[in-house]
Amino acid sequence: MCDNGHWWFWVGSGQYGWKSGMPNQRADWTALERMGVEGVPVEQRVFGAGHYLRPSFIQPYACRNVLIEGVTLRRSPMWNIHPVLCRNVTVRGVAVESLGPNGDGCDPDSCQDVVIRDATFATHDDCIAIKSGRDEDGRRVGVPSKNVLVEDCVFTSGGGAVAIGSEMSGGVSDVVARRLRLPYDAALDEASVAWILSVKSTSTRGGYIRDVSVTDVACPAWTYVPFEVTYTYMGGAGGELYPDVSGITVRNWSVGGPCDYAYRIRGAQTAPVRDVRLTNFTFDHAAHAPVVENADVTTRHVTVRGT
Repeated sequence: MCDNGHWWFWVGSGQYGWKSGMPNQRADWTALERMGVEGVPVEQRVFGAGHYLRPSFIQPYACRNVLIEGVTLRRSPMWNIHPVLCRNVTVRGVAVESLGPNGDGCDPDSCQDVVIRDATFATHDDCIAIKSGRDEDGRRVGVPSKNVLVEDCVFTSGGGAVAIGSEMSGGVSDVVARRLRLPYDAALDEASVAWILSVKSTSTRGGYIRDVSVTDVACPAWTYVPFEVTYTYMGGAGGELYPDVSGITVRNWSVGGPCDYAYRIRGAQTAPVRDVRLTNFTFDHAAHAPVVENADVTTRHVTVRGT
């Protein structure tokens, strides 16, 4: 059982029960990042007793023919389902209920041929996050995530319903997400998903994100920015190794709840976002006009605040 008295307070936040004088993950996380930058051999990156890095719950590693089906996961220490370097992965009919810190629902990481179907997510962080390694390690291993299908899933709370990144230095391609529902429940008025599609990276990641399609989305609930592309995730600026982002198709979205921006797509002058296509979008209650910077965006039948 994970809660504010077990595992979660290691994040070092009072929101999860941490108080001054209690142990936390900050020093270990800083050391782990430094090891990656310096190229310390992986077998020497050992954090056991006396350290405070929270593990994922289910983490198949370098496996083939993985099936995770019909289970409910609650209160994971960190990420719930985290396949790494796997082939032919099916996650079907699962429910994830994890409102702890970094409690991602399902994060295929450098995986190929992945299906996530008929799943329900209530998380505090991203519901589904497609990854492929971070910075130097991701580029060194160099195994992309590709051929990922997400369909007929329900998202009641979390960061992104479908996120790509931010750890994507090995590349991500050929992602299809379709028939997604983000329902509004009056009994859970505080529950919501911030992004429907979040493509996020930094100026140190490198890698690529290409050929992503997210279609047929029903969202009567609140969202922060339904569709966003950013190269400055978590303030990650100051480098010059931008990802190559291209070929994103968004079609048939109905967003009836309020949002800040219908979409916000911001590339860099030296690394513009290319070939983004938005078709059949309806945003009834966007507070601000869309933002497009250093990006090639084509819109067709897009309605924002009745215009």
